[in-house]
Amino acid sequence: MLLPSPPTAAKDGFRSVCYRCHKPEPLCICASIPLVDNRTPVFILQHPRERFHPIGTARIARLGLRRVELAVFSEHAPSDPPFELPPGAGVLYPGPGARRLDEIDDGERPSALVVLDGTWHHARTLYRDHGWLHALPRYALVPRAPSRYRIRREPREGCVSTIESIAEALSLLEPDTPGIDALLDSFDAMIDAQIEQTRSRRRGRRVERRRREWRAIPRALVEDFERLWIVYGESAQATRRGGKQRELLQWTAFSPHSGRAFERIVRPTLRMPDERHLEHMGLEREAVEGGTALDELGREWATLAAGGTLAAWNQSTLDLMQQIGHHGPTLLLKAVYCNVERRGAGTLESVIAAESLDAEPAPVRGRAAERLGNAVAIARHLRQRAVGG
Repeated sequence: MLLPSPPTAAKDGFRSVCYRCHKPEPLCICASIPLVDNRTPVFILQHPRERFHPIGTARIARLGLRRVELAVFSEHAPSDPPFELPPGAGVLYPGPGARRLDEIDDGERPSALVVLDGTWHHARTLYRDHGWLHALPRYALVPRAPSRYRIRREPREGCVSTIESIAEALSLLEPDTPGIDALLDSFDAMIDAQIEQTRSRRRGRRVERRRREWRAIPRALVEDFERLWIVYGESAQATRRGGKQRELLQWTAFSPHSGRAFERIVRPTLRMPDERHLEHMGLEREAVEGGTALDELGREWATLAAGGTLAAWNQSTLDLMQQIGHHGPTLLLKAVYCNVERRGAGTLESVIAAESLDAEPAPVRGRAAERLGNAVAIARHLRQRAVGG
């Protein structure tokens, strides 16, 4: 199963960027990445300098693995892990005391893997500064083949890229899972395309230029604005014991071109949220108990949003859309704003205040009215940056 090609960013004739894999349009790798139903969860702790590195490989794992989480950390290291790790999780980090994955018995295999993403210098820094990693059992790999990373030079023999180490580890832990080797095919395609682009530049290919902020404005906010839906979703924990699994409770959307709004309250199947959470979201219990079934919402939304692009301020909302079966193009407004301003964004509310934007609440219920309205204001602001200069 291949993931659909996402939208790109920028006007025709200019450099376009995919806001899903964060690569230029000619180098977009989304369509080549398989969806692997891995049983062993993978938790990627990423050095901040790797987040938007043009040839970073963690993005392949982030898009291709069904059970994966990624967290980016700065030098301010917390004492607790950013993930909810299951008992028996281990860290993939070589060195004294690390056990080789290919030499352990089935009953001793880790239940999940933490993988450090960055150069080897960055990986050492992450391991040194995050004390919770020291409590995890360490595992090491002996790669079956040299690294296929033909752009970055590995510091020594036996070193491989992040996606190569993940694929190698999963092939040892669950050799019967299909699609793991196909992740490396996508990796090869990324490297081939990067090498070809470098060669083309050396041949003197002329590249049109425009202002820096224009290059960061996606096409969905310019030419395809009439097919854009700004979305916001509310969710609740799926179990009383906490955890990261969440159920969609409210799905809202607004078309800034037509002014049309969409809202559905979703009836939970695992757990009804408590009164405090309902009050926080501004939702009535009766409305949630009588909400729409998730599969019914999925069918309705598929008809409404066919051919359109979904944009949200936070990745959490885009993650929720998977519960309704939407696999179309998406856009992360926070990433676009950061690319335009060349700095961090902070909260949605802080951006509204900093830009002095007039945000109107969307015609939906609860907290979503303000959140969705603010996101619409940001989308219009970014569009104005492109069309109005």
